[in-house]
Amino acid sequence: MVCRVTLARLSLAILLIGVKHSAGQEVDKGRAEVQAAGQATEADRLFKLGQFDAALPIYEAERASRAALGDVGYEAYALRAIGLCQAELGDDESAIESLNSARALDLKREDRGYAGYDDFLIAQAELRLGRFDKGIATLLRGVPLLSQAVDRDHEADARLVLTRTLVALGRAEEARPHVDRAMALASELNDAWRLADAWASSGQVEGALGRISPAIERFSDAQEAFEQQGRAAEAAWMETATASSLVLLGRPELAMARFEEAAKLHEHLEDGGSLSEDLSAIAGLHLEARRLDDALKAAGRAVDEATKADDRPKEVEARVRLAQVQGARDDWPGAVATLDEAVALIRQVARDDPAERVRLLLTLADANHRAQLDAAALERLDSARAIAEESKLAPLVEVVAEARRRFDAREKPPEAPKPHQ
Repeated sequence: MVCRVTLARLSLAILLIGVKHSAGQEVDKGRAEVQAAGQATEADRLFKLGQFDAALPIYEAERASRAALGDVGYEAYALRAIGLCQAELGDDESAIESLNSARALDLKREDRGYAGYDDFLIAQAELRLGRFDKGIATLLRGVPLLSQAVDRDHEADARLVLTRTLVALGRAEEARPHVDRAMALASELNDAWRLADAWASSGQVEGALGRISPAIERFSDAQEAFEQQGRAAEAAWMETATASSLVLLGRPELAMARFEEAAKLHEHLEDGGSLSEDLSAIAGLHLEARRLDDALKAAGRAVDEATKADDRPKEVEARVRLAQVQGARDDWPGAVATLDEAVALIRQVARDDPAERVRLLLTLADANHRAQLDAAALERLDSARAIAEESKLAPLVEVVAEARRRFDAREKPPEAPKPHQ
């Protein structure tokens, strides 16, 4: 009797065998189609289970089977699935290559809707790789194609990704027509899920354009919708967004209450990174009001929560806030120690972000100077200068040069009084 393990391995081997035929030899279509269908079924099953590394080679075998059959539509499907697996496994470069191949086949068979969906997936991989201009261009190429698809929900999704990307890049005015269209589409489709997301994105656009009251209204609409849908994490995010808008509106006490509510929600959700962000904001409000003991408590807890969550970017920001509070209490040695930890972390989380690394080094150099550690301050300024020059970003180089000029000016001994003539 053949054991189950052997049978399982044999079944997988059969799935991975492509359709072989020599030049001029007819493919056994019936057998090939059955084999391709089996490969697709098994790969889809593994994909749904999140076993992307196991699904990938089976999708690749299916793609070979579909190509041998000349089945362009299903070959494009297999290529798209391959790209999705590669993206899930963190290989965005390969994902882009696979998805571009799928797009070429979709255009060959004149399926503009699927070609637009390929663009949507390609753009997201490009954005993850930090290629923002390229990602935006790909989304803009895909949106007109998605508008011709039978299923319009992906057009709404693409426009919302465009909106959030443009807002993050300081181009909120360009984002407005996309978020407006996404809201209209979600309403037409009677899609409460996407409409809530569109309201949230619209609030971000309004806030970025300085229209704080409309932003708060949008965030409130989105929060109510998220709560009705049982989307607790998104509802908590809206609480934080509303609180941030109230700060901009000059309503610190109302903002404090909303940040505190957001912190409770994120603690309940065990979202340590978001909780740290809320606590940092609370510490900042206490700091502005000169409630330094409360500020120190909130900032210290923000660092603790980010550390426990292993959210290093949030820990960096929490440490910067804690250092600000320590400086306000004239504890400059404490601020230096806190920022030293932040600098060590920033090397890991922002290796490709010279502006962020320079910002933190200049902050630490200032703290060193205030703690009367001028040799250390000069060291940090030199490190910042090296990073800026390596980046070849002229504005960044000038920022560091200006910081050094200010430092040198502070170090000059006062001029001796001139004798009376």
